[in-house]
Amino acid sequence: MVKLVANGQTVDFFDFDHSMHDNLFLALSAGTDSTLLLYLACKYLPEKRIVCHTGTDTSKDPFVGDYAEDIVIWMRKQFPNVNIQHELYKFNSMELHNIEKAREEVEEAEEKGESWKLPTVFGHAKAVASKELKSQIRKKHNITMSTHGITRNPPIEVQKEMGFTHVAEPRRNAEHHYDILNPSKSGKKLHVKPFVNIDKRWIAGMYEQLGLMDELFPMTASCIGDNEDSKFYTEPCKKCFWCHEKMWAFGCYDGG
Repeated sequence: MVKLVANGQTVDFFDFDHSMHDNLFLALSAGTDSTLLLYLACKYLPEKRIVCHTGTDTSKDPFVGDYAEDIVIWMRKQFPNVNIQHELYKFNSMELHNIEKAREEVEEAEEKGESWKLPTVFGHAKAVASKELKSQIRKKHNITMSTHGITRNPPIEVQKEMGFTHVAEPRRNAEHHYDILNPSKSGKKLHVKPFVNIDKRWIAGMYEQLGLMDELFPMTASCIGDNEDSKFYTEPCKKCFWCHEKMWAFGCYDGG
């Protein structure tokens, strides 16, 4: 059992029988959460073939693929015996058909009283736009186990005090407790969310414990601010949720 403790929170990292899954499909956004997830997978699951995937939303974050590729190169140097693959793909979430499909799905969730499970229409459009592209990569690599590094929001009182409640996703608030393991209906496929019930303070604590603050942390990019607020993606906007969350957890924005 790999028990990882930081800032009063504990993660039992992949504490289940995953021997039947040879490949691990890992969503790499270049943010602190997914980057740490990749590091821990390399460290504690070296026998797996790790297939990272990074989607570049050309309407919002045109350089995320570049950031993620730099991180993968760094990881390969740190873990030369781990088979790390990286699949890059591009999409435009703002295309009309993606927004319309996202709106339909959000409205259906609202009718069922489950709207809290999804982000805004424009946020969900990203998932809609990338769904088929990710499916193609899964088939290419015969993926049966996938993972991503979603974490819980900072406490509500922190959001109010720092003034970013309006940009936080309700589905990530502490009142919602999630299952870490999500098997498919057939039981042959598995989605793992190891960080879903802990917040970014745990992430920050792990970066400190593992000695990753000097080299790896400055490579991560969390800001999703628009062109104007981020000066064409050259500096953190200091307005989006991810900027606020990173400041709360690490005491700084992108770049350290």
